[in-house]
Amino acid sequence: FILCFTTALSLFACGGGNGGNNNEPKTEGTLEFDEKGNVKFSNVSLKLETVVAGDDKDAFNDIINKFNVAYRNKIRISVTNTTAGSFEDTVGKKITNKTNAPDIIMSHQKSHKNFEKNKLIQPLNETMTASKINIDLNSYADGLSKYSDLGNAGKIYSIPCDGQSMVFIYNKKELAKTGKQLPTTRAELLEVCKAYKEATNNMPIAWSTGADYFANYTYFTAVLQNGATLYNKDTYTTDWYDNKTNLAAIKNATKSINELIELGYAGYNQSSADNQSAFNAGNRLFYLLEPWSLVETLNAYSEIKKVTVDEVISDYVGGTTCQGWFAMSDNEHKNDIYGDSHFFAMTMTVTDINKKAAILEFINWFNSNVDTGKDWARAGHISMSKTIADDAEYKGDVYVSDFLAKFYPDVNNFRCIGNTPYYAEITNNLKSVFSQTVKGKGAAPSEAVMESAIKGAQNAINNAIGFFG
Repeated sequence: FILCFTTALSLFACGGGNGGNNNEPKTEGTLEFDEKGNVKFSNVSLKLETVVAGDDKDAFNDIINKFNVAYRNKIRISVTNTTAGSFEDTVGKKITNKTNAPDIIMSHQKSHKNFEKNKLIQPLNETMTASKINIDLNSYADGLSKYSDLGNAGKIYSIPCDGQSMVFIYNKKELAKTGKQLPTTRAELLEVCKAYKEATNNMPIAWSTGADYFANYTYFTAVLQNGATLYNKDTYTTDWYDNKTNLAAIKNATKSINELIELGYAGYNQSSADNQSAFNAGNRLFYLLEPWSLVETLNAYSEIKKVTVDEVISDYVGGTTCQGWFAMSDNEHKNDIYGDSHFFAMTMTVTDINKKAAILEFINWFNSNVDTGKDWARAGHISMSKTIADDAEYKGDVYVSDFLAKFYPDVNNFRCIGNTPYYAEITNNLKSVFSQTVKGKGAAPSEAVMESAIKGAQNAINNAIGFFG
C-alpha cells in the first residue's frame, strides 16, 4: 500500500502544474498545403521521448534515423530513451515544468490514462481536421484501438503501434521425437510434454519463473485465459475474491503453472542462462523468452550448431503460441495473450500547428511503412497496424511468418491493461498473488492459501483506490 501511495502521489504531483484545467492548449500558426492538398513541412523539429531503452533501443533509434532521411529538410525527430521505471515521473515533470519536454511520447499503453488524467497529453482530433492527416482507428487491432480515447468518448489521445509478450520457441527435431503436433490446448500441451519426457527423459519446458517478465506476462496470460476480469472499467476496483468466476480463474491460473512444475514438465525459478543452455543443447522442447532477444538467440544457436541462421530457422527452431495452454477449461478467453503495447501520444506543450501535423505524419508513417514494420518485428514487436500486418511483404518476412505471427496468431486476442490510472496497484498486487502461490515441486499451496492471497490483493487495491478517490 505504501508503494502504491508513493507511485500515485508522484503522478499527482507531476500533473499539478496544470491546475486541473481541462482545456486543450491553444493552437498557434498556420499550415501550408501543396497542390494535392498535402501539408507542406519545412524544417519542423520534434522531440520524441520513448520507454524503449533496452535491447530494442538501437533498432528503434535506427527506425527514427530512417524517418529523418526520408523527410530530410521537412521533419526531423530527436530521440530520448528513458527506462520504464522512471519514464512517467521523468516525462511528467518535463511536461509540467515545460523544461526540455518532448513533443511526442512512445510508451506503454498502461501509462497513458495517467498522462491524460494529469493533463499531460492532448487529443489529436483538432489537428486531424486542420491538417487533413487522418488516423483511422479501424486500421488497428481492435483489442488495442478501443483504448485510444482513454475513456473520453469521441476523442483520440493515443495510437497503438505494436504488441509484445513472453514468447515460446521450440526445437523441431525434439518435437519429432514425440510423434505429435504443436499443442493448441491445455490437454494437448500435457500430452506433448508427457510424450517428450517419456521419449527423452528431459524436462520439456525451459522457463524462468523468477524473471519479472514471467509474472508480468505469462502469469497474467494464465489469469486471462481462465476467464478473469482484471478490474471494473467504471470504478477501477477489483472483485477477485468476491466474484466466484474471478476467484476460480485466478486459482486455476496458479494451478496451471504449478501443475506443469509438479509433473516435471517445467522448472521453478531456474536461471535464464541455464534454460537457454539446456535448449541450445537439445535438452528442452520449448523455451520461453523475451521476443526482443529472439534474433540474438537464433544467432547464438547458429554458432553452436555451426550452421547459418536461415538453416536454424528452416531445420531446427520454430515459433509457437501459448494460446490455450493455461486454460484449465474451455472458455471464450482461452486464447487471450497478455502483454504490453507501445502507444504514441502528443504532449500538452505542443501548440504549433506545424509540429502537431508533423506528429500525425510521423505516426502514420511508422504505422504504414512496411520496412519499418519488418525492422521493428526483428526487435521483437509485432505491428498492431492492419496496414502493415496485412501486407504480403510483411507477412512473408521470415521473422514475422515463422515467429511473431506464430506467437500471436490473432492480434485481436492480444490484451493489455487498458484504461485505468491504477494499473500499478493492479499489476503489483496480482504479481503478489503469483509470488505467494506459484511454488516449486511438492509445495503447491492449499485452496485456503490461494484464497487468502487473492483476498489480500483485492483489498489492497480497493483500499488504495478508496484513499485516492
